[in-house]
Amino acid sequence: MHGEWVNVQAEIAECTLCTGRLPRLRVNCPPGQLYPDDVQPPDRVKVFFVGVAPPQRARHFYTDSRDKLKLGLFSVLNRLGKPCNDVNDFLRHGFFLLHSAKCARENTPKPSRRVARLCSSHYLKREIEQLRSDAVCWLSKKVGYEVCQALSGEWDVDKRIVFGEVTQVTINGRRVHILATKKPIRGWESETQRHLTELFTALDSNCEIR
Repeated sequence: MHGEWVNVQAEIAECTLCTGRLPRLRVNCPPGQLYPDDVQPPDRVKVFFVGVAPPQRARHFYTDSRDKLKLGLFSVLNRLGKPCNDVNDFLRHGFFLLHSAKCARENTPKPSRRVARLCSSHYLKREIEQLRSDAVCWLSKKVGYEVCQALSGEWDVDKRIVFGEVTQVTINGRRVHILATKKPIRGWESETQRHLTELFTALDSNCEIR
């Protein structure tokens, strides 16, 4: 996985697809490196969390101590008995996070469905298949759930993916748990916690998934 992963991350860092296909959206394209050199996916990824988009170029989950998504997710994970005081703790638990959209939009933290759909079809699908995680969890009801449904059509799905419910899909011959939940900010943390409780229960009861 390592060589393929490095190659796709280098491709993402230099990507200019949005410039040609979505010129009116004004995104920071190419996105550059999306996480520091000392941050790498764990050897075994238990849950691959998927955000919507980085809020600003070079200021996001792995680089900004005040990133709202990081603070909200860490708070929920702490309550679930998986303490995360920093990124290193997060990685030690077997967690990793990247976004559907790789580019931040200029002068606004608001994400774009069109950018998320474009990026996910070119890159997120490949990232999910390369990481071979036990579960993939989208942290967004609107954009993330839409991307989740679109990508699930590329894999063998047991049933329609319902927001907030854990579903199993087959990706390259492996059974993987899929969950779309809310972004853990703005008072939605309790709902995210409830959904993640179900995901971790499913993972713990199906440890042979590897």
